[in-house]
Amino acid sequence: MSDQTTVEFALGGTMAGKPFSAKEGLPFSRFAEFNNEVQQFVIGSDAKTVLRDVQVQIDEGSYLLRVIIPAGLLASLNADADKIAHFGALADVDRKRADVVLHWQERTKMDASLTYAVRSPSNAFRPFIVTGKSNFRREEKAQWVTVERYLVGEITDWGGAQSVNVHVRLRNSKDVVIVTADEDQIRKQRENLVYHKAIVHVKAKENPTTGELQDYRLIELSAYGPKVEESRLQQLFAKGAKAWANVPDAGDWVEKLRGGADA
Repeated sequence: MSDQTTVEFALGGTMAGKPFSAKEGLPFSRFAEFNNEVQQFVIGSDAKTVLRDVQVQIDEGSYLLRVIIPAGLLASLNADADKIAHFGALADVDRKRADVVLHWQERTKMDASLTYAVRSPSNAFRPFIVTGKSNFRREEKAQWVTVERYLVGEITDWGGAQSVNVHVRLRNSKDVVIVTADEDQIRKQRENLVYHKAIVHVKAKENPTTGELQDYRLIELSAYGPKVEESRLQQLFAKGAKAWANVPDAGDWVEKLRGGADA
C-alpha cells in the first residue's frame, strides 16, 4: 500500500506518571475506547462500509494506530479531517466523525494529560490535535423556510424615517415583534392603529426544527374587534382551506418538509 492510503491516529496520555506506550502499556479502558472510536471515525455514517479491506499497524508515538484505508473511504475521511483542521467547526463534517472529535475533546477537558491526534503521512490533509485547550464545536445550520402567519396584538409604533416597520406587542405576551413594511402599506390605512389591537398578516422565515421565526414582512394590516374579528377569521379560514385544498394530509406534508418523522 502507498502512503496515500495511510492515516495515523495517535493517543497520548499518562498512566502512573508514565506516558502511554504501545510497548510499555496504557489503561485497557483507554485502549478499547480509542480503538473503537478510530473505527467509528474511519467508517463515518456509511453503515455499509466493510472493514475487511482495512489494515491496521500499531506503533510507538504514544499509542499509535496506522490505518491503511481503501481509496473509496479515503476521499470522505480526508475531506472531513481537512475541515476539522482548518475551521474547527463540525457542522459540515460527517456526524459520526464529529461525535468522535467531541468525545475526545470532552475527555481532554477532564484529563489534561490526554491528547488525540489525526494526521496523514502523505499530507493529504492538515493534521489536527485535540487537547484540553481545543474548542471544536458543532454549529448546526438552520434550514429556514418561508411561511405566512397571522399575528394578533397591539400596534405600539409604525412608520420610520429611514426604515419603515410596524411594532406589534403580541396578545398575551410582552414580546414585541418588528415587522418590515413599506410606506404605501402604512399610508393606505384609513385609521391610526397605534395603541390599538390589530390582525397583522406577515411573511416570515421559520426554522422547522425549533419553530423560531425571524425576518417578518408585512402583507396586510387590519383593525381587530369583536365584529371585525369574526368576519375576518371566517375569511382567513376560507383562505386557508383553499390553500390546503390540494394537500391530502397536512400532517404528512409537514413531516416531509421537516425531513420525516425520524429526522
